[in-house]
Amino acid sequence: MIKPDELMAQGFRPYRKITITYARQMPKRFRIRLDTGDVIGGKLGDYACVSPDDGGKWIVARDVFERTYVPATRKPLRKVSLHKKLAESGFRPYMKHQITWAQKISKPRMIRTMEGEVMAKAGDYLCVGPDGEQWPQEAHRFEAHYQLVTAQAG
Repeated sequence: MIKPDELMAQGFRPYRKITITYARQMPKRFRIRLDTGDVIGGKLGDYACVSPDDGGKWIVARDVFERTYVPATRKPLRKVSLHKKLAESGFRPYMKHQITWAQKISKPRMIRTMEGEVMAKAGDYLCVGPDGEQWPQEAHRFEAHYQLVTAQAG
């Protein structure tokens, strides 16, 4: 586990996810092609995740998902037809309750995630989860889904 003081010293800042994620636990190994073209893989029991707001897809390992997400108790901010389609496909709404640490990447680089290697561009955010797991996220997506917090919580 990485300590908040160490992350802050490295230039990371704490953010909280403010949008709903639709997720489904997968009954077998699976792969997802990201918007960037990279392909990542999930194991039996991992969660396939989708943003109903922009259609973004990603994978969260089962142990990480079950520690960092809870069923959503509020309605989505916008009604999007994708919400209904996801629900009909077995996806359920969740909110992430843990802090994500992030900083902008200054130059392109390969990021080794739990699900495979992903190329990050300059200007993307490098995100770090509670156990030090890393993943990149395009700036426009990150800024639409996360909000800077003034005090580290959770």
